Amino acid sequence: MKTRRIFVLVAIPIATVLGLRALADPEVKPGEKPSGKIAARARAAMEDGARALAARDAPAVRAAVAKAIEALGPWAGNPETATRYFPPVDRTPFDVAKAREWWLGEIARGMRGVPWRKNPGGDPRKMQAGLREAAWPIWGLARTALVVPERREELTRLVREGADWLVARQHAGGGFPFPVGPGLKPREKVGFIVQRMIAQHPELVVDGWITDDRDDGGLQFDHGLCGGALLSAWELTREDRYLASAKRAGDWAIGRPLVTNWNYNAFSVGLLARLHRATGEAKYLEAAVEKAEVGVLPGQMPAGRWFDAHNASAVYHNILLRDLTELFAALPADHRLRATLRDALGRGLDQAAGETLAKGFTGTWIDNFARALVVLGEHAQWRDALNASLHAAGKNGAPNAGFAIVSVLELDAVASAKK
Repeated sequence: MKTRRIFVLVAIPIATVLGLRALADPEVKPGEKPSGKIAARARAAMEDGARALAARDAPAVRAAVAKAIEALGPWAGNPETATRYFPPVDRTPFDVAKAREWWLGEIARGMRGVPWRKNPGGDPRKMQAGLREAAWPIWGLARTALVVPERREELTRLVREGADWLVARQHAGGGFPFPVGPGLKPREKVGFIVQRMIAQHPELVVDGWITDDRDDGGLQFDHGLCGGALLSAWELTREDRYLASAKRAGDWAIGRPLVTNWNYNAFSVGLLARLHRATGEAKYLEAAVEKAEVGVLPGQMPAGRWFDAHNASAVYHNILLRDLTELFAALPADHRLRATLRDALGRGLDQAAGETLAKGFTGTWIDNFARALVVLGEHAQWRDALNASLHAAGKNGAPNAGFAIVSVLELDAVASAKK
């Protein structure tokens, strides 16, 4: 689970200038925190916003957030940590065959380290992190099997191993719990938060797992990834047990309260949207739309980024765009939210692409650029930013593309099918 931030609120775009101030004001640098007085005024507004979110009262949320943005002034939209950039910015088309070869090599090297093999019994005391450690490889292997047919049989076996392991970890109530393992020693802020929660609410820990987070919302992070991984396993294998598990996860997500860290809310949005596409059940789309409208979308500033320091950071901007894109993919062509959501995604992607092309690869956004080109259509700036990111990834100290490369392979498969 990630820590909550005191400025994580749902905002309304009251003026374009507010969306640009934090980036344009020379006196506010990325990572710089506001003064105590400014923070106190924002906290007061946040308290009203939290109550409005709990009540799912969208007008009250917007009113509270307008006050928070006013209180933050030039700090609205200023990321909590400075982004590191990795040039050069090379817009030339990237050779996807190289990406494919690299990724298959990564799969071969990484199989020994997947949790279902290194910890087959699922002992939470041996886990360094949450169940996302299983969710990401299950998702990546399943999606890869669908676009690399010559490896499908081998990868499908691995997906089944991981998906069965993950289903066995699901709590009776449908949620995917968080392990109380060595990764939660309070050496950093997440550990401190979890340790405090355990001390205050020991009943939340069952057999070494945190099975509920009350009103924190943090369990939605791993939970959304796990449910999505099982949907990918089902899309590959069509085995009913994986879809049944994903539906239990979706039913759990529907009942979670909206919280003041909207990337938490977004994880449930993405899961529920994908469940609607898989099942056709209206309840999943209805819940995804409500959570997005009240708990995610209103916080985006006109320039494209979310206003609070935590979600203004590139990695969380990526999460928000990723799950909103899944919602867009699930909306019928005549849905009332479609135009609003398309505009929000366009602004968010434009901001990410503009930043990448001006300064270099940020270590994130590859998957969003690739997925957007599939779901929203071709866009020159997003394509250029994707190429620049792929050229820089893994070079000159930059992180590699990681699991995001799967979205690039899917984009290539879609393009090839159209030829």
